[in-house]
Amino acid sequence: MRIADYFDGAAAQYPANLAFVDGDTRMDFAQAQKTVHAIANALTREKQAGTGPHVAIYSPNDYRVTLLHLGINLADMAWLSVHIKNTVETNAEVLEYFDADVVFFHSHFESSVPQLKARLSKARLYVCIDRASEHGPSMEEWMADCWRPFRNEQENPETVSFLQPTGGTTGPSKGAVHTHRTLEMMGLAVSTEFDVTAESRHLVIAPLTHAAGLIVLGLAVRGCATIVLPGFDAEAVLGTIEKERVTHLFLPPTAVYALMAHPRSKTTDFSSLKCFIVGAAPIAPEKFKEAVRMFGPVMYEGFGQTETLIPILVKRPSDYLRSDGSFDEDAVRAAGKPVRVVRVGIMDAEGKLLPAGERGEIVVRSSMTMQGYYKKPEDTAAASTFGWHHTSDVGVVDERGFVTIVDRMKDMIVSGGFNIFPVEIEKLIQGHPAVLDCIVVGVPDEKWGEAVKAVVQLKPEQTLDEAELIALCKDQLGSVKAPKTVEFWDTLPRSAVGKLLKKDVRAKFWGDQWRAV
Repeated sequence: MRIADYFDGAAAQYPANLAFVDGDTRMDFAQAQKTVHAIANALTREKQAGTGPHVAIYSPNDYRVTLLHLGINLADMAWLSVHIKNTVETNAEVLEYFDADVVFFHSHFESSVPQLKARLSKARLYVCIDRASEHGPSMEEWMADCWRPFRNEQENPETVSFLQPTGGTTGPSKGAVHTHRTLEMMGLAVSTEFDVTAESRHLVIAPLTHAAGLIVLGLAVRGCATIVLPGFDAEAVLGTIEKERVTHLFLPPTAVYALMAHPRSKTTDFSSLKCFIVGAAPIAPEKFKEAVRMFGPVMYEGFGQTETLIPILVKRPSDYLRSDGSFDEDAVRAAGKPVRVVRVGIMDAEGKLLPAGERGEIVVRSSMTMQGYYKKPEDTAAASTFGWHHTSDVGVVDERGFVTIVDRMKDMIVSGGFNIFPVEIEKLIQGHPAVLDCIVVGVPDEKWGEAVKAVVQLKPEQTLDEAELIALCKDQLGSVKAPKTVEFWDTLPRSAVGKLLKKDVRAKFWGDQWRAV
């Protein structure tokens, strides 16, 4: 079934249950279902008039993002996700690659719409989700004559449901293509692995256009309430947990650290929490244990990818806490065990599955795995050799089934939960007139997990200030991609044929760590 069909089931069973809280808005499931059906009817009208199936959502956190996800899904169209921390140029590039036909935008990004209109060759309809706009109708106006139950036909499980950029805040990205089948299986996995019930109350802070939005869908199919915050603010998060009696919460490690460091955390009542999920990046084991001591035996760790959806691995309190309350240190260091709808293996370069204790690439088989990369058949084939999806993460599994991630095969940095590919940063820095060459790597960082560092070799007799280079990157690429620090070396390591040896630079900063991610 479609994920929207499961949502209809929840609305039928729990019509009076609170579905969304966003500022002053409090919407029950019956009201949410009516809006979802109106969106689906309006989209079907557009489709019948010749509009294509690819629908972009360009918005900060807003409860209407989830309503759009469900309405698009019900209409058998596909939503396209863009990250709001990208530059407008990067998002335009991603949406053009995704062949966007319709763009829903929040008024927060109204000033960006002219740039999108200039770049997107197929998009003919722009709708503002929260108010009237000079660039297109408001969502209320657009669906004004569509408030009736949607006539639901049998779905094709292989119909494309959404396209997600794989690069997080980088571009250009590959796009993972997901179908009704993969989204359905993810919804079932989320709702079962994280112990969701109709009484659960989920606080969403991370971007709804990415992993957090998928988690919301998995929870909503069980009749769970979602409380939306516009972004991370430790004071607001702590206050909302108490006020709304939050049971479920998902945050990346950086936000967990900030929450623990806030003075109010020492007096906040966390007794309502049942499941506090940390994911999007590896968490330091000592920090994880500190979180358990602060929030209680409610900490979960989840691992997944854009290509495989979430969760693939889950670590539960019963995994890492012994009966006497002490920590199982090996389990704490692990990412978790495979969930019930996923098969996970450790594979060598020849396609052989390795036994417990041997390092290799983490590979996955699951009905949650993507259909492929959008318009990139060669990349799709490379990612699915030997009949498994290849994650490019290096791991080891123990005799109990715990998978520990120890390294990464891709030239990628995961900082604060965002995937950052160094090549774009390197190209910008290399274009500076004083720079001969540079290497950008991720280095261990207590707050971010990995921090972006640029190691630069200047041209003879040239000088350059670290602050100037960081400011250049922030201006051109945004703060997420900008290096946190810059080191200037007399020479960069090179092979006998002159190729830069990035591994040697990375090893300098990770040499004494038990893992290199």
